Amino acid sequence: MLKRYSLFAMFCLSYFPLFILITIKVLTGNMDYLNYGGLNKIAIVTFLKEFGFVAVLIFLSIFAFVGTAITFKNIKTKKNNAFPISLKSIKLKNEEALSYLATYVIPLLIKEDIGIFEYATFIILFIIYYKLYSTSSLILINPILNMKYGLYEIDYNHGNGDTKTALIISEHQQLEENDKLKILKLSHRLYFAF
Repeated sequence: MLKRYSLFAMFCLSYFPLFILITIKVLTGNMDYLNYGGLNKIAIVTFLKEFGFVAVLIFLSIFAFVGTAITFKNIKTKKNNAFPISLKSIKLKNEEALSYLATYVIPLLIKEDIGIFEYATFIILFIIYYKLYSTSSLILINPILNMKYGLYEIDYNHGNGDTKTALIISEHQQLEENDKLKILKLSHRLYFAF
């Protein structure tokens, strides 16, 4: 099962393009403040006021990449715990990541000035999205992960002949019926396939 920090890292990774868009928007809107004012109280307060949110987004981006890399490294070390299956049917789900990208449009609609209201709105929506993300199959619908991993909905047979349905994420980009895989449980009905 995925730990909370792993879920949060993968969630932040899915919003990395949004973080870049917001960072660019804030930086271009605050170009007048992009000069060194020394290391004093006024300079620190100005930095936090104008670029504090960008600093948080940069931190979340670094956490996302490092945390997701560690998560997948840990998953791959547990390959021996995976159980064998035989695929019966496969449905590619990578296209669902495209609808996820629609949430990136919201910050582009904001006018030039980004203030407390926009930051508060972003934080509230971010918390709501995370709650939904961490308790649903959205964990695998991640546009950044989909660049390296395939997301599939599968029907499979496991040992006793019963057919079960699951979502899997796999480095295999070309899966076909009757392929033999090993899968490791990540969460409810979510698996990593080797």
